Amino acid sequence: MNIIRMFRYFPPGDLRGMENMMNAMSRTGWQPQRAGRFVQTYARGEGVYVHRLGYCAHRSGSAGEIAWRSAQERAGWAVASQRKGWVLFRKPADIAAEGETLTDGRDSIRTLFKGRIARLEALRRWMLVLASGLMIGGYCSDLLPVLYATALPLAVSLFVTYRIKFMEEGLKK
Repeated sequence: MNIIRMFRYFPPGDLRGMENMMNAMSRTGWQPQRAGRFVQTYARGEGVYVHRLGYCAHRSGSAGEIAWRSAQERAGWAVASQRKGWVLFRKPADIAAEGETLTDGRDSIRTLFKGRIARLEALRRWMLVLASGLMIGGYCSDLLPVLYATALPLAVSLFVTYRIKFMEEGLKK
């Protein structure tokens, strides 16, 4: 069995980009074995499939998870792989409708991202408050190390801002 490992970065929330990459690889005969934001593993396989990523917030083996998975299976989606709550579904391309999504669309992912975005927003606010306090304290005390210490909370705030941006834009696509 031929296996290839690709290293390609997908920003947080770029689910459509990951799905398009997996669909393109499937058309060339490589089926995804493990989908990740940084590393993707493909194996040589028969057929052409359409792939969709979903997230199940329910505990493994619970009634909620069983109901969610059975709803996807009734719609023709089969589980290709899974990791924690993330599930990669696939459906033969000849029976998949153009732009077809999972039964809940991206609602479960939207709920997950909404919680993560709220926590990141809180972290960003705290970092901005800390940076402001250090900046004012550095000016008042005339100590350059205190003033330079504002760089770290501002860098964290910048990183968090772009992560929030990618997550919000990814869901809109």
